[in-house]
Amino acid sequence: MSGSTIRVLIVDDVAESRDNVEKLLRFEPDIQVVGKASSGREGIDLAVALHPDIVLMDLNMPDMDGIAATMQISTKVPTASVIMMSVQNEPDILRRAMLAGAREFLAKPFSLDELILAVRHVSRLAPRPVQVVTTAAATGSPNGRPGEVSKGRIISVVSSKGGVGRTTLATNLAVAIRRATQKQVVLVDAALHFGDVGVMMNIADGKTIADIAPQVHSLDRDLMDDVLVTHGSGVRLLLAPPTPQEAETVTAEHLRASLSLLTKMADYVVVDTRPGFDDAMLSVMDASDRILLVLTMEMTAIKDARQFLEITELLGYPMDKVLLVLNRQNTFSGIPAQDIAENLKRELVAKIPDEPAALLRSVNEGAPLVETQPDHRVSVEIKRLATSLVAEDAAEEAVVAKPAERATGLVGRLRTALRHG
Repeated sequence: MSGSTIRVLIVDDVAESRDNVEKLLRFEPDIQVVGKASSGREGIDLAVALHPDIVLMDLNMPDMDGIAATMQISTKVPTASVIMMSVQNEPDILRRAMLAGAREFLAKPFSLDELILAVRHVSRLAPRPVQVVTTAAATGSPNGRPGEVSKGRIISVVSSKGGVGRTTLATNLAVAIRRATQKQVVLVDAALHFGDVGVMMNIADGKTIADIAPQVHSLDRDLMDDVLVTHGSGVRLLLAPPTPQEAETVTAEHLRASLSLLTKMADYVVVDTRPGFDDAMLSVMDASDRILLVLTMEMTAIKDARQFLEITELLGYPMDKVLLVLNRQNTFSGIPAQDIAENLKRELVAKIPDEPAALLRSVNEGAPLVETQPDHRVSVEIKRLATSLVAEDAAEEAVVAKPAERATGLVGRLRTALRHG
């Protein structure tokens, strides 16, 4: 941004709509409308010429719609963040806007408060995390020591919906990998607004990832060591902020920088996440070597998992990057595990038994089950999963060195997928 002023470009084919948005923004002292465009193509040209901080983009326009225009602006002016506006707000529309590069979505008609909140929120996320990548390329060691090479593997634990046991698996998996290897393991709580890793590990500490945010461009081992909290198992924790308000200060850039540094400090980085495909979660998944998608034996969970897999294919992830973990396996759901695997056309790499009483006690005590009851059948299956992931990584390292960088970057892969999909 230019000083403290948020520079905004409005793109809408309806003149009245453009003027109304401009009027809403006119009396905000920190927001300046620098241009208005009546079409997607004109919007691209003005974005290139004016380099706005925010582009308010209408979705439905003749000739070139907002999706296509957003894709081009994301590439040509990566410092500009797009907020999509539309009377349509169906899930598929939201997904397409996100994949095109939009950072926020405003459903028309919106209020002054909604507009101002969106503009200011997205302005805090901008610019796109180009600087961190540039630093990495220039030094060979982003935020670390000169010449230092990444050694750690990132395993993110994700879900397409809440309540499937994602955090329970992440905490137990981190401890299981630590016990199996005695190597350095870090557990990151990337469920920023409502993270539960600290509760499940019985850790109450004031140090969180929010302490890194103000110093992200000077982040180094000393600062990270000061923020990490060591659990009794030997696993080190990077905790989520204590309040949703503090979580707002942590962006995808902060997560990307933290994960990049942690791969130089640890052998394994396990990341607990939250449902969704916002910038933060996309940055985590893009950086991951393995993504464990947790699902349960319900039709809604299976449907959501199928949609999740479709999006990861659109993102260009190889099939072996996303692994399916069936949680709470039982014999009374009426859906055999084999049918789930066949429906999703993927192997289930782990089938964790349904043991609600033991797991509830474990959560309430703040003690991972694999540590307190290592012979419990839930623990045995999680340890088997941990062992298979460790063995898989060792085999891969013996065959080929880890690539220095992934594909062509998230935005580039999305553009290619959407253009040819």
